[in-house]
Amino acid sequence: MRRFGWSESEFSSAVRKAPTFIGMSLDMLRRKVEFFINVIGYTPSFIADKSYLLLFSLPKRVIPRFRVTEMLKSKGLWTGQGKFTCILTLSDTKFIEKFVLPHKENVPELLDILRVAGVCKGK
Repeated sequence: MRRFGWSESEFSSAVRKAPTFIGMSLDMLRRKVEFFINVIGYTPSFIADKSYLLLFSLPKRVIPRFRVTEMLKSKGLWTGQGKFTCILTLSDTKFIEKFVLPHKENVPELLDILRVAGVCKGK
């Protein structure tokens, strides 16, 4: 875990908060940590503090939601509501209702992003 930039105490804290993440493969864990650090911009300490983030699926939840929020920002439609960590904890239904459906006429690509990820079928 030192490869991820975590101290021993950060690792212990991360395990206490979300113990099941230690059951995933080292490769999967590395991919998730790298995405959160290199793409989203979180620090290793932040990830250790919010270790529940490591429990979310990259291809089905994290990446599609990140792409939706980035698309909204690029179109000037992001109101800044909600931190990304909170956005990840929303159910698929709530996320779609709050961040996709209000913009489906202006930005139909949002639904496509979710369809590709298998999150949104026929909405």
